[in-house]
Amino acid sequence: MEVFGINAGLLVIVTFVVLALLRVPVFISLALPSTAYVIASGRPLLFTANRMVRTLDSFTLLAIPLFIYVGSLMNHGEITDKIFEFADAGVGHLSGGLAQVNIVTSLVFSGISGSALADIGGVGRVLIRTMTNNGYEGDYSAALTSASATIGPIFPPSIPLIIYGIIAEVSVLQLLIAGAGPAIVTVALLMAWTSYIARSRGFPSNDERASVPQMVRALLLALPALLTPVILIAGMLGGYFTPTEAAAVTVIYILLINTAVYRITGLRYLWRAAVETTRTTGSIVLIVAAAAVFSFVLSVEGIDSLFAEFVLSFSQNPVVVLLLVNLLLLFIGLFLDPIAALVMMTPIVFPVLTEVGVDPVQTGVIIVFNLMLGLLTPPLGLSVYLSADIADVSVGSVFSETRVYYAVLLLALLVVTFVPEVSLAIVEQFFR
Repeated sequence: MEVFGINAGLLVIVTFVVLALLRVPVFISLALPSTAYVIASGRPLLFTANRMVRTLDSFTLLAIPLFIYVGSLMNHGEITDKIFEFADAGVGHLSGGLAQVNIVTSLVFSGISGSALADIGGVGRVLIRTMTNNGYEGDYSAALTSASATIGPIFPPSIPLIIYGIIAEVSVLQLLIAGAGPAIVTVALLMAWTSYIARSRGFPSNDERASVPQMVRALLLALPALLTPVILIAGMLGGYFTPTEAAAVTVIYILLINTAVYRITGLRYLWRAAVETTRTTGSIVLIVAAAAVFSFVLSVEGIDSLFAEFVLSFSQNPVVVLLLVNLLLLFIGLFLDPIAALVMMTPIVFPVLTEVGVDPVQTGVIIVFNLMLGLLTPPLGLSVYLSADIADVSVGSVFSETRVYYAVLLLALLVVTFVPEVSLAIVEQFFR
């Protein structure tokens, strides 16, 4: 269908982007132009509601609120403190000290929460406060916390990867497993670069390495929390439970260790965590529902085919196509919320990368990694805004400090993009 000689699907995309840039809620930005298209195409308005309901009637989708609840439970318990103490004992003596602890703690916490903003809002508060109290500048502490939090949406469990799997109809289990390798590579690169920055700026580190008894004590206190991602991944690899069942098991496990190990017996924190989860889940579910209608419009209007023809007209070389797609995703991430961008770009980018032979699982990791970098870049930079608020410093100074990590994160993106084994080695071993 054409409107004034322009493909209606393109008009829907342009309208969505304009509304999103005007800070109209993402759900409305997606649903309004999509519903207008449905009406204009002669379909009944009930079609929109049916499409949304069918999409939300998904067992896999239940994993999202459960993992969000896990992160909220940790934020209101003592688990974040124990994870921090363990990381401090293990890597606090390295060059950069608490900066290295920040990165390792983010990796461990992300193995439970699956969200960058949950990472910052929870353990990030502890990290920023401790770093600033020990001589680190507040803007750098906030910048590093924002950079290390990009690990959260990649390492399993990953809420964005779950959403991608639902939209692209790709195995969520394989996607979650595939995120482990890229996350570990990113951590290694961040730690190496942080070590260089620490030496050049003279950042402090622990005066001495933690003694064996101190390390053992920190390990024992944090072990129940550290086992969470291990149980999660091992259970899914062993076929004992699906991602949704794994999320439910994780909730029960966190409740058990909070009660039995960390002696948190009050019920008030359960209610606060539930309220936070409901608010966050509500916004995500609305976006996913609206995305179903939006994706339908793009499919009917052949936007995926148009984009594929456009990209492949430049080159059919997978390397060139991957570079073009990465540049597009990085650009989109500058302006759009990652979930909104994920919903818009998955139906468009997925067919192109499939056409040139990129594995659908690796495609998911590439898309999510790209869009998560948008959390660090202006003008959106949600992670930076949150970290700056916690550190009580100006957003501009945090953006300035964050720039020192752009190059290393882009290097990690290139590794993930052009070395598929990083994402697919475990998937190939257990599922293919």
